Amino acid sequence: IVDGRFEGVPIDVVFNGELRPLQKEAGSKLLEDDIGILSAPTAFGKTVIGAWLIAERKVNSLVLVHRQQLMDQWRERLALFLGLPIEKLGQVGGGKKKVTGFIDIGLLQSLIRKGQVKDMVAGYGQVIVDECRHIPAFTFEQVLKQVKAKYIVGLTATPIRKDGHHPIIMMQCGSIRFNESAKRQAAARPFKHIVLIRYTDFKIPFESKDVGIQDIYAALALDKHRNELIFNDLLKALEMGRSPLLLTERIEHLELFAERLKGFAQNIIVLRGGMGSRQRKKVADRIKVIPGSEERVILATGSYIGEGFDDARLDTLFLAMPISWRGTLQQYVGRLHRLYDNKQVVEVYDYVDIHVPTLMRMYKKRLKGYESIGYIIQSGNENSNQQPDEYEYIQSEDL
Repeated sequence: IVDGRFEGVPIDVVFNGELRPLQKEAGSKLLEDDIGILSAPTAFGKTVIGAWLIAERKVNSLVLVHRQQLMDQWRERLALFLGLPIEKLGQVGGGKKKVTGFIDIGLLQSLIRKGQVKDMVAGYGQVIVDECRHIPAFTFEQVLKQVKAKYIVGLTATPIRKDGHHPIIMMQCGSIRFNESAKRQAAARPFKHIVLIRYTDFKIPFESKDVGIQDIYAALALDKHRNELIFNDLLKALEMGRSPLLLTERIEHLELFAERLKGFAQNIIVLRGGMGSRQRKKVADRIKVIPGSEERVILATGSYIGEGFDDARLDTLFLAMPISWRGTLQQYVGRLHRLYDNKQVVEVYDYVDIHVPTLMRMYKKRLKGYESIGYIIQSGNENSNQQPDEYEYIQSEDL
């Protein structure tokens, strides 16, 4: 048998930091095998472990990402933890093409053009695939198939895919070598994890057998009573000195809350898909310089904030649009889990539309999801139209 893998070019780098005990355990497990996956929730420190692996293996490395945000984040973290000038790190994607052959970060979409994968991907001894759950996408898998690296590392918070295509992840990145459960990680954090259930009186404003979920979402975004409930909860959170994040899937919903909050919050940050790299950097820099004494609220689309966004101050999440899949839920609430001074409780406001069967089924799936990641369910309905019979129905059903 001929081993055709590329062992890489030796590089001289040193890890400039210290891993926490659980991070060290995870990193050591990954070192035991040439290929493998680290599965751990948001805020575990997977990027830091990636930097540590580069320093331990000391071969030229390529980090693969699928979003510009993640590329920017990796460049900053690698420069910090490897003690390197950020200019020494290569970048392919986001309007730049600088290949060093030393340590490079590549945007997957930029490494394949018209079905042809760039030759550079075969020239590294180690490849780290961030958010490797996206590898089953056809073009992304094509890139991985051209990798010749001896060492391949996959990083993900959710190795299971809703479409059932997760075996492709293992085929390209190896088996899961370390799996830290979200529930155990929650128990280890120095703050409580609470879900506040808020029942709404929303009803579908039209009758049709062909009502689709997007029709329902559109109606939700326009419902005045529901939006007022969310808005009032946001104001209370701000008055309590909390740092809220509101997530929705519709840009017009974001704009509605941004307009409504004018005059009520000192700093209103809006993040959505389609923002260019300069615009994203400008917003990120603005968030960093807001004094801790000033109130601020971040409004974002879930697709933007799901991966690659970090702000340790966040402690309150408002789910303004219903979701169902546990993986998405885990990503969203993970934005609250970064350690921050005096963070004692993180809260999720979950708006339950009890009069719409489709949305109730989604809610029941979220309940399972919350339980699996260590959250405690509380009713927060002192001011809204709580329906005890509906509540009892949900609790008594086999979830």
